Amino acid sequence: MFKKYRIEKPSLIVTIILSFCMILSSCTQAEKQEMPTEEIQRATSPSNIKLINALKTIIPHAMRYKGTPGLNIALARDGKVIWEAGFGYADLEKGIPMTPETVMHSGSMGKTYTATAIMQLAEKGVIGIDDSINKYLKEFQVTNPFGERDITFRDLLTHRSGLTSNAAGSEFKAPKPLGEHLKEGYTQKTFKTYKGTLLPRWSAKVGKRFLYSNFGMATLGYLVEVTNPEGLSFSEYVQKNIMDPLGMSSSMYPPVQDAAHVRSDIFERFSSGYAQFGAIDIPTPNIYFADYPAGTVVTTPGDHIRLLLAYLNKGTYNDYELLKPETVELMLTPQLDEALGGTVSLGLTWMLENIGKYDFNFGHSGAHMYGWMNTFRAFPKQDFAVAIATNHWAMQQNRYKEHRIIYSFISSWLRSEELFVEQKTPASNWAWKTSYVVGLIMAEQLKGYLGIEGPVTSEMIESMAVGAKLRADAPNSSSGWDPDGFRAGMRDMLDVEMTLKAIQSFIASDQIKVTPEELRKIYKELGGELPSVLFNWK
Repeated sequence: MFKKYRIEKPSLIVTIILSFCMILSSCTQAEKQEMPTEEIQRATSPSNIKLINALKTIIPHAMRYKGTPGLNIALARDGKVIWEAGFGYADLEKGIPMTPETVMHSGSMGKTYTATAIMQLAEKGVIGIDDSINKYLKEFQVTNPFGERDITFRDLLTHRSGLTSNAAGSEFKAPKPLGEHLKEGYTQKTFKTYKGTLLPRWSAKVGKRFLYSNFGMATLGYLVEVTNPEGLSFSEYVQKNIMDPLGMSSSMYPPVQDAAHVRSDIFERFSSGYAQFGAIDIPTPNIYFADYPAGTVVTTPGDHIRLLLAYLNKGTYNDYELLKPETVELMLTPQLDEALGGTVSLGLTWMLENIGKYDFNFGHSGAHMYGWMNTFRAFPKQDFAVAIATNHWAMQQNRYKEHRIIYSFISSWLRSEELFVEQKTPASNWAWKTSYVVGLIMAEQLKGYLGIEGPVTSEMIESMAVGAKLRADAPNSSSGWDPDGFRAGMRDMLDVEMTLKAIQSFIASDQIKVTPEELRKIYKELGGELPSVLFNWK
């Protein structure tokens, strides 16, 4: 049986519902066809298997909602990757499916590797994070014209150097060597955006404001290159000291993402990227980044998640000490007095969310113009990490929404496991679950709300089940219809005594065949408004 409980913060559940169940676009017949799916399943516990089965129904739904061509994902629990999967297409024109082995362009998630490299050098005493960077720069010096002091490594790790936020440094050809690019950039008063008419190079005094800077992170990458005792390039250093020891066999941090700089076995597995304008997906041209230490990692979610697992395990993964525990603790400690918006704070490069709460998480998102958007997050108190990659960039919409739907669902599911002794959920598809909830509601309305004393016969149930019509132009048409699910929902609710207490007890029991999160999501999709008899939790 389920334990009864009181939801002390219903806003969490409502937020998850609203993020997932906003008005859906009408689905074309093509969207309703079976989505290509490939997975690597390593989960053994019934609880994890149930979670993965639920994700396999929700992820395609979220992708259709956002018009995402392809998505691949890795999920880890207890320090191990238990599931990798690909959904949809890596290339729409060629019809190539997305798989767990499809390689993504990391975007700014690569900054976490650069920060890790800096902290490794700090641990060895090669640098000090509160040292002036000019102490280590030989070919050029960096001076913020607003003053009031030199820029330190910590300033760059927390985006407080005073450099203006920018996306400059983009090229259609291989960029200049990193040192040359930075030396030239620091002599210029503006960034190249709109021919230098929009963004000044500097916008604030050192240490005074958070200004997210690719150019600043590129400077850190160059400092790795000029200070590491082995004399390695930045890319070589990350490969030798981070990726290879973590067993990231499908990963590189190349200066240029082309065939000349990326291993052929990785390069041939790249997904195609798409710029999304409403219903239009435009293939993305090859764009290279002179600020490459700010984010040109090429990897798979199953590889990429290993960095998170090392941080979750106090700096060690597979017996390799990436960083010392005290260094990890420092990097995951808030470094700014102010929040970055909402519940987000900043550690040393890592983004920290919901500090002090059960769903505290750290991670970083990343986007590669204009075709890839990715996220990876670790939830220490809930013992899971997830890496999600998509091959689209929504040009005129809120971004990362399907990513948040997925990891918020996982967090909420695991929270329910803490609150409930047991969950009993069949591995049914979303149409079955939607239809099951429709059956619950129909039976509750007929026998409970209307108070009809006569029996609901099998003939009545069958007539409703087979007579139902799914309108293709309805906002939630992608949910689908399954008569068997409807029949099951009707039967289960008709077995319940039609009192508020009995109905609520059934909803909070192990007899219902959807989880609390699924019940709320589906009810909201169907047009329901909270609260309801079905959701009047005590």
